[in-house]
Amino acid sequence: MTHPPQRTAHLPLWLKSVGAAALLVCCLTGCETEPGDDFDVAYTSFLNKCSQCHGPDALGRSSDTAKGLDMSSAATARTSLTDNTVSGLTGNSAGCNGVPFVVPGKPEQSLFIAVLDADARTKFDLPSHPNCDNDAISDMTLKVNAEPSADTLAALKRWVTSLQP
Repeated sequence: MTHPPQRTAHLPLWLKSVGAAALLVCCLTGCETEPGDDFDVAYTSFLNKCSQCHGPDALGRSSDTAKGLDMSSAATARTSLTDNTVSGLTGNSAGCNGVPFVVPGKPEQSLFIAVLDADARTKFDLPSHPNCDNDAISDMTLKVNAEPSADTLAALKRWVTSLQP
């Protein structure tokens, strides 16, 4: 009796192992989506580019890079976004110092969303920081020469919405 050829025969061994591990985790957990999944997807698909400037040893880091934001890993990025406020900005952007990167449950008031999404940037209004507006918020997509996809932005907004105040 002959067996049909395996579809994974052309895949490297490490990839077969990762796939098997993912399948095992999925079977054991019922493949339910965890609250952090949206952030992890967004980090893998786009946010990892931000580590070029936002990290302790980032080559693109400069004196006007926002302090307190470390995007060097998904876990570090998640923590610094939810726990820190903007500091160290100068010039026109200084009006955003003291603003939280993320306001739990409110993507429309989250500066992190506004720096990645032009539409959110034009609508950004944080009464506690009136000088942090469309004119003060930098378009960070210019720094990495890429824009996040609509799916990535939607995932980030879902993640912020899922956070508890």
